[in-house]
Amino acid sequence: MVYRKYCIYCQNFMTTQTLISIPDDLATELYRRAPQPDARTILIVEALRCFFSTHDVTNGELEILNRYADDLNQEAEDVINYQVKS
Repeated sequence: MVYRKYCIYCQNFMTTQTLISIPDDLATELYRRAPQPDARTILIVEALRCFFSTHDVTNGELEILNRYADDLNQEAEDVINYQVKS
């Protein structure tokens, strides 16, 4: 179930309440570090904002492959040449 509400802790943005599943060890640590529901909301919002600001969407697998394409192509060519000679 998803619904929107006003959250004074989220920079005056509308928020969406959502249900997520996380490993028990992370849940235990979350509840230890942020025992109050509002504190957990703030912690998760800040963690997600930090993650999203440091992990650009364009830095996906294709970009990584393209960055190393010349090296990968040279390695593949070396393997093919070695197989042809054998």
